[in-house]
Amino acid sequence: MQSLDFINRFCLPFVGRSRGVVVLLWKSPGSSAASRINVALSNTAIQSTTFHGAVAERAIDGNSSPQWDQGSCSHTHSLAKQWWRLELPGVYRVSEIHVTNRNEFREWLNGIEIFIGNSRANNGNDNPRCAIINDDPGCLTQTVKCWGMEGRFINFYKSSSGYLQLCEVKVYGEPAAPSVSIQETGRNITLVGTRLCWSDALLYCRDSHWDLLSLRGPEDQEMVDEMVDELVARAPFPLTSHLWVGLRRSLSGSTWFWMSADPMDFSQWDEGSYHSSPCGGVSSVEPSTWRQRSCEEHLNFICFTGSEVWS
Repeated sequence: MQSLDFINRFCLPFVGRSRGVVVLLWKSPGSSAASRINVALSNTAIQSTTFHGAVAERAIDGNSSPQWDQGSCSHTHSLAKQWWRLELPGVYRVSEIHVTNRNEFREWLNGIEIFIGNSRANNGNDNPRCAIINDDPGCLTQTVKCWGMEGRFINFYKSSSGYLQLCEVKVYGEPAAPSVSIQETGRNITLVGTRLCWSDALLYCRDSHWDLLSLRGPEDQEMVDEMVDELVARAPFPLTSHLWVGLRRSLSGSTWFWMSADPMDFSQWDEGSYHSSPCGGVSSVEPSTWRQRSCEEHLNFICFTGSEVWS
């Protein structure tokens, strides 16, 4: 799935999806809601070995100089399975990582794997992999997109023999939203504690999961009612009275549809819904009740992954 980090996180009047492609019909100018602060600074770094006093913290000291004699690069011994690990103050959704290597040895970055996650197992090298760096001789600083992967630990791992040297590592992202999840018949349903307008909730779900939740029939509605009850009971945060799902009305008519492109074969609108707003949610207090809400209203929302169950 394509990342949405480049899309401005404002309350968009309409965002649609067709065959997995995001179509923006209008977008407000401005900066992304994803953090543009380098969250690596002032945190903790360690590495497998240290060569001539070039400690791990040098790679996050804010000095991007690629010159070894300026003392700004971390450096391990020339051994197999060398690693460098950054520990963040909490779980972050990482959008991208910038890596600066030593000026005269840029090829030392080639083949380095980057892992992100919350496990310390195998020194953190068993976490999910974001990317493998491919050598670009003409590029001193390389940018790696991690598409909102979540974790507290960021590892650089070199399986082959050789030095692992990093002159500066910059990590851009934002603290992960609190959430609770339930696994059900191949789907992972996640209730997100952050409150967002409808379009930002859509972008969040597509960035971090698959999509805002859609319901195809009464059986799905009944299952979701049970899930919402359980999630509400487990949620470590207060919930809004309604939760955004993938309900959307066409701006050119009165037809409602699911953003995931699933068929709209039934509905559960409450008596007070007159469809004055093109965005819809489900009640967190009244089972089997849908209601249109102002798209700019900030509500909790439900994401899902496991799209194959809708086929």
